[in-house]
Amino acid sequence: MRAVIRVVLPWTLLALVATPGWSIQSALSSRPGSEIYNPDPQHLWNRLHETLLVRVGPSGREYGRDRVDPLLWVGSTYLLQGASHEKAVGLLNEFVATHAEKLIVDPLKRAILQRDLWMVADWLDGDHVASGKPMLNAQALRAATLRLRRPLNTAVARLALTPPQIRQLPDNYAASAAAGGVPSDLFAIGGPWVSVGPSSGPVAPSHVNDEGPGKNSVFLVFIRLPGGRDATLKYLNRLRSFDEPLWMDTLDPAMKPFLPYYPNPDVPQFPAGTQVALVRRALLIDSSGEITPSRLTESVQLRTYRRIGEMTPQVFLDAHRTEDAFFARAGQDFREFRLSRAALFSGRGGGLMPVGQDEKDYPTFSAHGNDAFDEAVERSPGGVDADAGRIVAGCHDCHSAPGIYSFNSHYPFRLLSGPASKGQARLSELSLADAERIAVSLKRQRPEWRALKPLLMREVRAAARVAH
Repeated sequence: MRAVIRVVLPWTLLALVATPGWSIQSALSSRPGSEIYNPDPQHLWNRLHETLLVRVGPSGREYGRDRVDPLLWVGSTYLLQGASHEKAVGLLNEFVATHAEKLIVDPLKRAILQRDLWMVADWLDGDHVASGKPMLNAQALRAATLRLRRPLNTAVARLALTPPQIRQLPDNYAASAAAGGVPSDLFAIGGPWVSVGPSSGPVAPSHVNDEGPGKNSVFLVFIRLPGGRDATLKYLNRLRSFDEPLWMDTLDPAMKPFLPYYPNPDVPQFPAGTQVALVRRALLIDSSGEITPSRLTESVQLRTYRRIGEMTPQVFLDAHRTEDAFFARAGQDFREFRLSRAALFSGRGGGLMPVGQDEKDYPTFSAHGNDAFDEAVERSPGGVDADAGRIVAGCHDCHSAPGIYSFNSHYPFRLLSGPASKGQARLSELSLADAERIAVSLKRQRPEWRALKPLLMREVRAAARVAH
């Protein structure tokens, strides 16, 4: 289900190309193995990072050492049984018993480690359902979860920064822009890019509600029409004013059995040359136990529409076929930048590294919960990592239709969902403060946060007693 993508950057994105060799892969290969937090590979923070985040494919290749999200799925038994479980429990208990949060005082490193541990904690408190293979029985799952949860949540709480410390964390997006990476005018007040979203509800619902990563982040969606800010705002007003149905019945009898509906071709379309951006920023937990937005950018995705075709049933059907050169065929250019801890800690371009067009990874977003490593080992023990797909190919399933029809913040469809989708989101300009407010509010309602909050407050009260 992965397409091979060859992307040619237009002149509008030439400024996004960083210095030669500057990529996720080069960041990984240019740095000694496990020396993420300290030059000593046996430092407890390094060992904990390695145990929780690094997975090994059937060929023996390592994944996840400097990946944005943990390689954990709802179907994973990793960390829940066997050697990985015992090692994780041992290291977390050691971390708590020795107050290892005091080993490193750098606020940036503390924020990143807390962010990573928080994502593992959320996965631990989420669903655990295997697909096509036996899962741990309920009793064993409860026991494993309990052994991990106590020290893991304690470590998350003890790594917390104060609200002023979180506000003072570096703006790594700005550092990347200054280094010639991401667009420098994306966050400019009154600039050509317009941040958009609904007045309530998630800005990027597919990313926030997915069973994979993204629930501990603020998502920001930007759009920029060739005519600048005024043209973009006028277009958004036209889009909000469109009151016709979003979906039409397919009238072709030969096509209707497998494509009963297709998008309304009269939806106001934006022009070729339009650019959209998806920015993901980290939420953190502060020293009072509250969810707090930060300026740490985790990833940036950029798409430019070079040409935009008409919408017909056949076009809609073709848009979801996994053919070669997907984005080029769809009239789009695609670029992605992902956070590298190694680059961030060494001050290289804000740590946002461009993803190479041929770089591979195991997807955790929109991955149906199956643990790719478990399944790959079962199918080809000791063989090649056949399931690792090209990173940039993973966006084609939901962003493949022409123009506005692939802008899912407005047009809420995934694959061929048809009129089962809700109505359009009625997008308006959305400030960063409002996007952060919405993200925090949604996170507070999630069951994993309700499970974590009491344990956090216990640590907050314990810290207050020590301080007095």
